[in-house]
Amino acid sequence: MFARWFAHFEEGFLNLLITTMTVLVFAEVIARFFFNTGFLWIQELTLTFSGWFVLFGMSYGVKVGAHIGVDAFVSKLAKGPRKYVALLATTICLVYCAMFLKGSWDYLAKMYEIGVPMEDIDFPHFLVSQLDPDQAWEIFRIDVEEPAVPLWLSQSILLIGFGLLSWRFIELFIAIVQNKAIGFHLADEAKESMQLADELAKEHTKEKQ
Repeated sequence: MFARWFAHFEEGFLNLLITTMTVLVFAEVIARFFFNTGFLWIQELTLTFSGWFVLFGMSYGVKVGAHIGVDAFVSKLAKGPRKYVALLATTICLVYCAMFLKGSWDYLAKMYEIGVPMEDIDFPHFLVSQLDPDQAWEIFRIDVEEPAVPLWLSQSILLIGFGLLSWRFIELFIAIVQNKAIGFHLADEAKESMQLADELAKEHTKEKQ
């Protein structure tokens, strides 16, 4: 139940991010070319959403097999050795995630402690004005008088993204141990290109007929 709900949430959230980025970039282009102006906050917000899209989407890529990898050697191995190589690769990926999680935690903790704000993105004043100034700073590191979005909040996707990626690798590790998976499910660009070429050839043949 939860897995199905979260799968819908992942897809919806990623679609929301890419759609919002497209709209923001379109608005910035219109403003620059037709009105000779621009918005600094749009640039910073687009970059932030881009980071969220990549870091949130990398775990989804593991789930659906969208990542590209080289498996020419592994695919030639027998079932037993291939399983152990897959477990080793998954373990290395988990170590990699653990290193990034530790580094991200230390970085965000320092940003939170200092209270570094984003440069051009502010919270709406009518929302922040309802907060108690002392609590807003102590809890969220928000200055009510100059309510810039705190950097730790915008970059919290570092922990979220690598946390989700770790979860995917743990799921894959367990699936390999239980013989429910043989390893990473990777994107096959050559196969997809051949399928696309076949479809185009069939369409071309139909047009001639």
